[in-house]
Amino acid sequence: VSGIFDQFALNLKNDHGPLETLLEDAELTINTVSVNTGNEIRDPKLRTFFFQVFHTDTIFGKILDTEEGKEALELKMNNITNDVAYTYSLKNDTLIMTTHIDVMQWNGTEALKSLNKECYEVHTGIDGVSKLWPDVDVVLKLPIKTDL
Repeated sequence: VSGIFDQFALNLKNDHGPLETLLEDAELTINTVSVNTGNEIRDPKLRTFFFQVFHTDTIFGKILDTEEGKEALELKMNNITNDVAYTYSLKNDTLIMTTHIDVMQWNGTEALKSLNKECYEVHTGIDGVSKLWPDVDVVLKLPIKTDL
Protein backbone atom coordinates (compact mmCIF):
# COMPACT_ATOMS: atom_id res chain seq x y z
CA VAL A 1 0.00 0.00 0.00
CA SER A 2 1.39 3.38 -0.87
CA GLY A 3 0.43 6.63 0.73
CA ILE A 4 1.64 9.86 2.22
CA PHE A 5 1.60 11.75 5.47
CA ASP A 6 -0.07 15.11 5.03
CA GLN A 7 1.61 16.63 8.10
CA PHE A 8 5.38 16.51 8.44
CA ALA A 9 8.24 18.92 8.96
CA LEU A 10 11.97 18.98 8.41
CA ASN A 11 13.53 21.54 10.75
CA LEU A 12 16.93 22.68 9.56
CA LYS A 13 19.61 23.85 12.01
CA ASN A 14 21.45 25.67 9.20
CA ASP A 15 19.87 28.14 6.83
CA HIS A 16 22.55 28.45 4.16
CA GLY A 17 25.38 26.53 2.57
CA PRO A 18 25.65 23.37 0.51
CA LEU A 19 22.92 20.76 0.81
CA GLU A 20 25.05 18.61 3.13
CA THR A 21 25.42 21.55 5.53
CA LEU A 22 21.71 22.32 5.40
CA LEU A 23 20.87 18.75 6.35
CA GLU A 24 23.36 18.47 9.23
CA ASP A 25 21.48 17.81 12.49
CA ALA A 26 18.12 18.51 10.82
CA GLU A 27 15.13 17.10 12.69
CA LEU A 28 12.12 15.42 11.14
CA THR A 29 8.64 15.02 12.60
CA ILE A 30 5.83 13.07 10.94
CA ASN A 31 2.28 13.14 12.29
CA THR A 32 1.02 9.57 11.79
CA VAL A 33 -2.61 10.67 12.26
CA SER A 34 -2.19 12.43 8.91
CA VAL A 35 -1.65 9.13 7.05
CA ASN A 36 -3.31 9.37 3.66
CA THR A 37 -3.47 6.39 1.31
CA GLY A 38 -6.29 7.87 -0.71
CA ASN A 39 -8.69 5.32 0.77
CA GLU A 40 -11.11 6.66 3.39
CA ILE A 41 -11.79 3.15 4.70
CA ARG A 42 -8.12 2.15 5.02
CA ASP A 43 -6.76 5.31 6.64
CA PRO A 44 -8.76 5.10 9.92
CA LYS A 45 -7.75 1.44 10.21
CA LEU A 46 -4.09 2.36 9.84
CA ARG A 47 -4.45 5.04 12.52
CA THR A 48 -6.34 2.80 14.96
CA PHE A 49 -5.08 -0.71 14.35
CA PHE A 50 -1.48 0.06 13.45
CA PHE A 51 -0.23 3.43 14.73
CA GLN A 52 -2.20 3.40 18.02
CA VAL A 53 -1.09 -0.16 18.78
CA PHE A 54 2.43 0.89 17.71
CA HIS A 55 2.24 3.75 20.27
CA THR A 56 3.33 6.23 17.62
CA ASP A 57 1.40 9.43 17.05
CA THR A 58 4.57 11.12 15.84
CA ILE A 59 7.64 9.70 14.16
CA PHE A 60 10.76 11.61 15.16
CA GLY A 61 13.95 11.67 13.15
CA LYS A 62 17.33 13.35 13.25
CA ILE A 63 19.95 13.38 10.54
CA LEU A 64 23.18 12.06 12.01
CA ASP A 65 25.47 12.07 8.97
CA THR A 66 25.28 13.56 5.49
CA GLU A 67 28.59 12.32 4.09
CA GLU A 68 28.06 10.44 0.84
CA GLY A 69 28.01 6.71 1.46
CA LYS A 70 27.67 7.21 5.22
CA GLU A 71 24.25 8.88 5.40
CA ALA A 72 22.61 8.02 8.72
CA LEU A 73 19.23 8.95 10.14
CA GLU A 74 17.98 8.32 13.67
CA LEU A 75 14.30 7.33 13.81
CA LYS A 76 12.15 7.07 16.93
CA MET A 77 8.90 5.09 16.81
CA ASN A 78 7.12 2.95 19.41
CA ASN A 79 9.45 4.49 22.06
CA ILE A 80 12.45 2.88 20.34
CA THR A 81 15.23 4.73 18.56
CA ASN A 82 17.23 3.11 15.75
CA ASP A 83 19.68 4.39 13.19
CA VAL A 84 18.97 3.72 9.52
CA ALA A 85 20.83 4.43 6.33
CA TYR A 86 19.28 6.84 3.85
CA THR A 87 20.15 8.51 0.59
CA TYR A 88 19.30 11.94 -0.67
CA SER A 89 19.39 13.89 -3.89
CA LEU A 90 18.28 17.23 -5.24
CA LYS A 91 16.09 17.22 -8.34
CA ASN A 92 14.44 20.35 -9.75
CA ASP A 93 14.45 22.22 -6.41
CA THR A 94 13.08 19.18 -4.56
CA LEU A 95 15.03 17.40 -1.86
CA ILE A 96 14.36 13.66 -2.10
CA MET A 97 15.34 11.50 0.87
CA THR A 98 14.80 7.75 0.76
CA THR A 99 15.22 4.91 3.22
CA HIS A 100 13.97 1.38 3.72
CA ILE A 101 12.86 0.28 7.18
CA ASP A 102 11.66 -2.87 8.86
CA VAL A 103 9.08 -2.03 11.56
CA MET A 104 10.19 -5.12 13.45
CA GLN A 105 13.27 -3.12 14.51
CA TRP A 106 10.79 -0.98 16.46
CA ASN A 107 8.85 -3.91 17.98
CA GLY A 108 6.14 -3.75 15.33
CA THR A 109 4.85 -7.30 15.80
CA GLU A 110 1.71 -6.40 17.78
CA ALA A 111 0.83 -3.51 15.48
CA LEU A 112 1.16 -5.72 12.39
CA LYS A 113 -0.92 -8.46 14.04
CA SER A 114 -3.58 -5.94 14.99
CA LEU A 115 -3.82 -4.49 11.49
CA ASN A 116 -3.76 -7.91 9.87
CA LYS A 117 -6.59 -9.11 12.13
CA GLU A 118 -8.69 -6.08 11.17
CA CYS A 119 -7.92 -6.44 7.45
CA TYR A 120 -7.63 -10.23 7.35
CA GLU A 121 -9.69 -10.87 4.22
CA VAL A 122 -8.07 -8.10 2.19
CA HIS A 123 -4.59 -9.47 2.95
CA THR A 124 -5.36 -13.12 2.22
CA GLY A 125 -3.58 -14.52 -0.81
CA ILE A 126 -4.61 -17.32 -3.12
CA ASP A 127 -2.81 -19.69 -0.76
CA GLY A 128 -5.31 -18.79 2.00
CA VAL A 129 -2.66 -17.09 4.12
CA SER A 130 -3.22 -13.54 5.35
CA LYS A 131 0.03 -11.62 5.71
CA LEU A 132 1.39 -8.12 6.11
CA TRP A 133 5.04 -7.37 5.44
CA PRO A 134 7.08 -5.31 7.89
CA ASP A 135 9.11 -3.62 5.15
CA VAL A 136 8.42 0.02 4.36
CA ASP A 137 10.03 2.18 1.69
CA VAL A 138 10.02 5.79 2.82
CA VAL A 139 10.44 8.70 0.42
CA LEU A 140 10.45 12.25 1.71
CA LYS A 141 10.05 15.01 -0.89
CA LEU A 142 10.54 18.61 0.17
CA PRO A 143 10.65 21.68 -2.02
CA ILE A 144 13.72 23.79 -1.30
CA LYS A 145 15.02 27.07 -2.57
CA THR A 146 18.57 27.04 -3.91
CA ASP A 147 20.93 29.67 -5.14
CA LEU A 148 22.76 27.31 -7.51
